[in-house]
Amino acid sequence: MAAELTPELVNKLLSVDSPTVSNAIEKFKVRPRRQGFMGPNIVCRFPDLGPVVGYATTCTIVEYDERHPPDPKERYKWVESIAKSPKPAVCVVKDTCHRKGWYSHWGEIVGTQVQVLGASAIITDGAVRDLEALHRIGMKTWSEHVVVSHGHIDVGQADIPVEVGGLMIHPGDILHADCNGVVSIPVKILADLPAAIDEVLNNEAKTLKHLREHGYDLEAHRRQIEH
Repeated sequence: MAAELTPELVNKLLSVDSPTVSNAIEKFKVRPRRQGFMGPNIVCRFPDLGPVVGYATTCTIVEYDERHPPDPKERYKWVESIAKSPKPAVCVVKDTCHRKGWYSHWGEIVGTQVQVLGASAIITDGAVRDLEALHRIGMKTWSEHVVVSHGHIDVGQADIPVEVGGLMIHPGDILHADCNGVVSIPVKILADLPAAIDEVLNNEAKTLKHLREHGYDLEAHRRQIEH
């Protein structure tokens, strides 16, 4: 069983939306249907850039007194983890500032830095800024907030488990995200996921075709309930 994102698998996953991936995962019954995805507070900023799939790299951001900044070793640890991550990589950032969402760690500079390191997306429960620039460079972005200032923040801890949008993310977790939200893909079903996706798509196509050609049979539905 494969446990990695091959180019073929990446292309397959990028060809479908996140709800389809979520529905396909449900077929394996590896977790409750109420788990495995981020909540509605995490917003896709650029739906037109399409979906993303990749391995999570993680960090927290902290607010600090400019006279006493955080340990710079953690920032290096964070960028090193992106560089060393298997690709495609997705940056997942937990905002632990006192005023959560008031300061942006993500803008044109950091977006370009992580893109050069091999990251294709940003997912944070904090804030982003420089939206036009991030869109221009094609950095797919999900966030809870948008603000104008970076304040005084930096990386607090890097390469650790973080909870973002109600979902616990470990470094190396596989994520799929689009305009509908963010879902985590269990590694143990990865190799079998394409077939499950095709099954979901085929079943949905049959249901939609039947509805459009024959309408909704209320009497059949009533008989089904009675039995």
